[in-house]
Amino acid sequence: MQFGEKMSFRFRREIDVEDKIRDILIKFKGKKFNEVTIVDVRRQYGENLEGRKADIAVLIDGGKPILLIETKKKREVGGYSVERRFMVMSEDVLGQVFAYVAILKRNGMYVPFVATANDKQIALFMVPEDIDKKVNWRAIDQRNYDKVLDFRYIHELREKYRIAHVSIRFTEDFFAEIIDVITGIYIKKYGFEEKRQELHWGLIEDLRGFVDFLTPFVLDAIAPEGKYKEDLNKQIEEYAKSKGYKPSPEQLAREMTYVFLNKIIFYKILERHYGSLPRLVPMYREGKVKSVNEYLSKLKDAFELAVRITGDYEAIFHTGIYDRIDVIEDEEVAKAIDRLIDLIDIYKIERFGDIIGYIYEELIPAEERHNLGQFYTPKPIAELITKWCVRNPDDKILDPGCGSGTFLVEAYKRLVELKLRTSYQKIKYVKKDVHEQILNQLIGVDINEFPAHLTAMNLAMRNPKVPSINLRIIVDDYFNIIPEQKKLTPYRIRTIRGKEYQEIYFKNLDAIIGNPPYTRWNELPETTKDFIKKNLASDLKEYNLLKYITGGALPGVYTFWIMHSTKFLKSNGRLGMIISDSWLQTRYGIEFGKYLLDHYKIKAIIDISSRVFPVPIIGACIILLEKESNKEKRDANTVVFTYLHIIKDVNVDEILKVISDFSNVPNVSNQRIEIKGGWMLINTYLQREICEKAQQNKWIVFVFGIERLLDKLKQSPYITRLDTYFDPSEGNTAWSVYASKKGRGAGVGGQDFFYLDDYALQKYGLDKYVGCYIYPLLPSSDRMVFFTFQEKDWKKIKERYIFIANAPKSKLPDEVKKYIELGERVITIKKGPNKGKPVSESSVAKIRKKLGSWIYNNTTYKFHDWYDLGGVIKAPIYVTYGARYWMRFVLAKFNCALDHRILALIPRQGVIFSETELKALLAYLNSSFGQLQAEVKGRTAGGVALLELDVKPLSEFLILDVKKLPKETIANLAMLFDKLEAEARRLGGADSVENIVGSKLAKELTGKEAKEGIEGLFNTVIKEIDYEIARILDLEDLVEIIRSTVIDLMKRRLARSKKARPEAIRGEAIYSKIIKNKKKRKRKERPTKTLDEFLK
Repeated sequence: MQFGEKMSFRFRREIDVEDKIRDILIKFKGKKFNEVTIVDVRRQYGENLEGRKADIAVLIDGGKPILLIETKKKREVGGYSVERRFMVMSEDVLGQVFAYVAILKRNGMYVPFVATANDKQIALFMVPEDIDKKVNWRAIDQRNYDKVLDFRYIHELREKYRIAHVSIRFTEDFFAEIIDVITGIYIKKYGFEEKRQELHWGLIEDLRGFVDFLTPFVLDAIAPEGKYKEDLNKQIEEYAKSKGYKPSPEQLAREMTYVFLNKIIFYKILERHYGSLPRLVPMYREGKVKSVNEYLSKLKDAFELAVRITGDYEAIFHTGIYDRIDVIEDEEVAKAIDRLIDLIDIYKIERFGDIIGYIYEELIPAEERHNLGQFYTPKPIAELITKWCVRNPDDKILDPGCGSGTFLVEAYKRLVELKLRTSYQKIKYVKKDVHEQILNQLIGVDINEFPAHLTAMNLAMRNPKVPSINLRIIVDDYFNIIPEQKKLTPYRIRTIRGKEYQEIYFKNLDAIIGNPPYTRWNELPETTKDFIKKNLASDLKEYNLLKYITGGALPGVYTFWIMHSTKFLKSNGRLGMIISDSWLQTRYGIEFGKYLLDHYKIKAIIDISSRVFPVPIIGACIILLEKESNKEKRDANTVVFTYLHIIKDVNVDEILKVISDFSNVPNVSNQRIEIKGGWMLINTYLQREICEKAQQNKWIVFVFGIERLLDKLKQSPYITRLDTYFDPSEGNTAWSVYASKKGRGAGVGGQDFFYLDDYALQKYGLDKYVGCYIYPLLPSSDRMVFFTFQEKDWKKIKERYIFIANAPKSKLPDEVKKYIELGERVITIKKGPNKGKPVSESSVAKIRKKLGSWIYNNTTYKFHDWYDLGGVIKAPIYVTYGARYWMRFVLAKFNCALDHRILALIPRQGVIFSETELKALLAYLNSSFGQLQAEVKGRTAGGVALLELDVKPLSEFLILDVKKLPKETIANLAMLFDKLEAEARRLGGADSVENIVGSKLAKELTGKEAKEGIEGLFNTVIKEIDYEIARILDLEDLVEIIRSTVIDLMKRRLARSKKARPEAIRGEAIYSKIIKNKKKRKRKERPTKTLDEFLK
């Protein structure tokens, strides 16, 4: 294919950016920004443009343009055409928009701002006042826009006049911010330097723009029509067999582009340090190549030459499947590569020391990394873990899931400081012998060649002047590596015997650090599952974790990752990792905790309030462990649990100091230590105490000292377990209670059949059977917003009936029989493995068909066929299965069938409560004493961090034993419950954050605006109840601790739904501005040629 030929339809994604932007901007017409009125937004603006038209013009007072926006590249030489696939910093699009403002300037109108935008990015510039003197007027007259601006002047614009270059969002807020910035600069409210983006952010967007632009060209080349080319597909299949997963064409094309980008960057870095390495120049612009294919071939030769001349860097330039990159022919691709080379030359990217890790964080979309269970670890977190783990200059360190190399780079820096006794920040390049020593002490493993390549490049960049002969990066499944095993690097190094593969031994390591994959068991490749079952067989059995990998809570792979890592550590070796905090609140976490107690001194567990990773609900904690086989030494160890609450930014060294200060101080209870940018809640225990108390407790109780609070509750004669009086169940139909007891799915198995509204009742003639075969239904916790559920609440529900039909089919009325037949032929299952089949063929329907009868509480419940739910069991208390802010325990004043996602408290046989007793108990359950247990025993779910509570943990609740309380105490609590219900009704519900905690605290909890002027139940009636319960239990000294702990737990949970803040913890690393060195130094002559000349 030659330049100019038609590309595939799949490649030409015609997103009309112009329409989208104009539709947003027109909403600002007539509005003022910084006292500047937007009077109009015009498309195809052509006034005073001498026959040309700008895509969008934003006009202010007097009809003057303040901003021109170009959203497509126009070819006006030899006929008019439009191309929407372009880079916003390309010379032709910039030439186009700056040509327009130059023409307007020549005609007496200065336009102060311009922007270029595509469907991915937007670049915003302030226009130089002398722009008419900087453009090539001949090129403008000829409409040859790629020649309007000299490429050196484009870089001057980037450095001096670019306000922002960012990923575009087609929202009003995004464009309102742009208009605010330009109008503020225009009236001199804001200084230009104050609002302009730091250069390193723009550089990241330049690189991202290159990847976004090139990837579709690669995709069309390697996978025409969406399928891999035959020769490549064979290699992909082999790759899939060895790695356990097969990359999609889109994923591979993007990763190929990243690797290609990295090779060019690294070559350019090497050429500055190796005098015999030819200089890489923009070959297309200089006429050295005439096609993209030729360009790729020349670059491949250059990369091979770099390996030959340096005697090293195979890990960078030989990248397996990524070396198969191919691109369809298009002149714009050749220009894009030229542009990249110019960019690297001008900005000397190696000055931005951690660019590769940053590329991994910023260029690669979070969802792509999440698909592989990988996240870029914020550098300060890696710094914190590394500083704690690495203590000796000779430490040998492993990161078994190295990703882009963030942890290994921090380990490198730490070893430099330990060896040279000076700050890493003061060292430009580490001398050769120390560099080689350190590389020989670091081992990285990753299952994927792509992050392994990034790690190799990141480490090599520590000193590109020295061949990195000791890079020890392995591409393998970590679980496939066993202790004392010898592995070969996937690349060769130069030795006195010639080029050889390097041997790496995995044994007696001083430290293992990292960020294990956040993949759940069911998401792992089968090969990895087999490795885990084989290599961890005895541990899985001993710690009862087999049941979790065959069903149940599905532990994250990080649990097995840490267990596997234990085998590689020497005695007293240290392990530091950041992992999901979900284990702190799960049953499998109890078993995992037992493993840690038996193999390590647990030095610290740091639970982090802010979400530092970009995927919702994934909270994080840091674990710091020291391997210890001696039980007495483990038992005598002090474990520091800390909840790190981040308000702004907190410092790594402060955190480490607090942990060190408490590392030998046992029995600290809920001590709050203020640090700059936040605070740390400290609880310490001797490890033997945890061994005694962790048999049944989820570990979150130790982080917040809740175990000690619950211990004091248990000591009261007025406290008992909930299951003393109640049998909690998922729903209250006989079927759902049965299924709940048996651990089966308690759903009906075809909601479209069983759940009915008034219209359906009339349509099928079932309305006359309400109360007989049709029962009132409460279908969702969302409909249970008060602390009582009454008939008037039920009447507001649309889908408010359930089909029960607790009788043999032969005895049912004709209308009911006909409806059942619809479930056997017409009404189908909407999701799951049986999707599309009749409701009668659901898995639970088949169980009911064979069930016959079941005895519960001395009552026999019969199931006559698949459709029969067995009747409704009366429950006086309903419990929200999930609540965002406050778990509601509700008095059932109107009895109905419950959806299985509402929990029912069914009194045990022979247990009878008066309404006053129930109200007294409900006052307690809805107090902070109840919420504290819900936060600890529940789990976080959904994108809004919903608190969900299951039957088993609910049965373990500690509750007031109302049967032992004096009558006047019961009456007083019942009165407080009535007051709580009345206030909830007055407020309109107990389901909104303002109504629960009040306006002020609502803002803090959610990070959003809240309704003003609401005091909230927590600060009024619930507080009264809390103090009354504390009086009854003689716990007045603990009531405020309990209340503040509840709020802390809510903050922790809700933080999981907020925007990720990877910068919340700060370390020594500070991203500096990348600026062009303006001092012209005399360049030392060297015997070198251009790359093109050398290769000839």
